[in-house]
Amino acid sequence: MEHTNYIKNHKKGQHITFAQRCKIEFLLKNKKSLNITNQDLADEIGVALRTLQREIKRGMVYGLKNSDLTLKNEYVAEYAQQKYEDNIKNKQGNLKIGKNIELSMFLEKVIINEKCSPYAALQKAKQEDIEVNICEKTLYNYIHKEIFVELTASNLVYKKKYKKKYKGHKRIRKNGAMSIEQRSDIINNRLELGHWEMDTVVGTREGKSACLLVLTERVSRKEIIRKIPAKKAEFVVAEILKLKRKYKTFNDRFKSITTDNGSEFMDSKSIQDLNVLYFYAHAYCSGERGSNENNNKFIRRFIPKGTDISIISKRKVQEIEDWINSYPRKMFNRKSANEIYLEERIKAA
Repeated sequence: MEHTNYIKNHKKGQHITFAQRCKIEFLLKNKKSLNITNQDLADEIGVALRTLQREIKRGMVYGLKNSDLTLKNEYVAEYAQQKYEDNIKNKQGNLKIGKNIELSMFLEKVIINEKCSPYAALQKAKQEDIEVNICEKTLYNYIHKEIFVELTASNLVYKKKYKKKYKGHKRIRKNGAMSIEQRSDIINNRLELGHWEMDTVVGTREGKSACLLVLTERVSRKEIIRKIPAKKAEFVVAEILKLKRKYKTFNDRFKSITTDNGSEFMDSKSIQDLNVLYFYAHAYCSGERGSNENNNKFIRRFIPKGTDISIISKRKVQEIEDWINSYPRKMFNRKSANEIYLEERIKAA
């Protein structure tokens, strides 16, 4: 297509503008002469095909007369714009957020595009000096009732699931690692920095291709994410050794590690040789590494199950790690994991 001057920078979560509706009207009227499909049109405007189809349906005027008095159905930009504006008024008219269009559009953008939770989205709005006149619970209600134009519950990330606690059995290891039952109260009650939970996040073929090694610090929830060639013990140990070389104060930063019973964590002795305490959680008790599991859900926002992790660059992995560590946490009264980690390091100095 040669008409490259059309708007192409539309992003997911942004509303279609009146100017774009006018372009849609023009392209539809000249569809045959331009030899374009609806997919071509969607690409030119910068929206998904499904979004375009909804927009055409919204702006379709039926029964218009041609010059020869025959009837036709036609998309009209002004009509579509009016229906869009009426839709906003009808949905939000008597609600707290109804007159706060700036907040409404900001929340849609950061929840859909930046994958923020409702709580984090509200905190970001406050940081941007946008008037926030609703609470987190109200925002959740609005989302589930589909008050927003584009934001729905399908855009929300994982909801909390409460699992029944499983009474596991001790599993004796020949390598000298300890059961989680032998962890001290200092570790269990998160009273000291430097105790980590470790896990792997897999992609398409478990154990046969690249995966992510993730460590979560129990006090601050600070995350370390490393891409490794495969889900094997040798690569896990290699990454821990890299951390040993990176930090002169390694043993101050890494006092203990808790993992599940996966085969990739079988070589705990190599890690214990670095003067790091090593604990195994009970089988089928992922809740014993709850911080790890919750942070893994953050990763899944960017790398869904089934993704081939081998094609994910290390730079992208670092971006995900940075995003998680700078994310405002409700449990920390809006502070991030990085902030809490730094505060605790200063206290311990």
